[in-house]
Amino acid sequence: MNILLMCMAGASTSLVMNKMKAALTEDQKDWKIEAHPFDRMDEVVENFDVILIGPQIAYKKKELLRKAAEIGKPLDSIAPVDYAMGNGAKILKQAQALYEGRDK
Repeated sequence: MNILLMCMAGASTSLVMNKMKAALTEDQKDWKIEAHPFDRMDEVVENFDVILIGPQIAYKKKELLRKAAEIGKPLDSIAPVDYAMGNGAKILKQAQALYEGRDK
């Protein structure tokens, strides 16, 4: 699975990305996780299966959901507490649930 993390500039989300990579299990080692600023969504989204946005751009969620739906990509926001604590394992579970529910 390929996970796209989006925030304002990509800096704080890069920290979350590293926590997520550290939490990958053996059967998840081939997963790709990248962080990008939300304004690059159109450039990079095709390479990913799911999109998670940081809480700092929650105000953009409706707009980003619309764009994601147009191209058939599931999108959700990361819970502020999981983001702040860098709970990589929990965010990975969120991404996996989003991926598994994409065709429902």
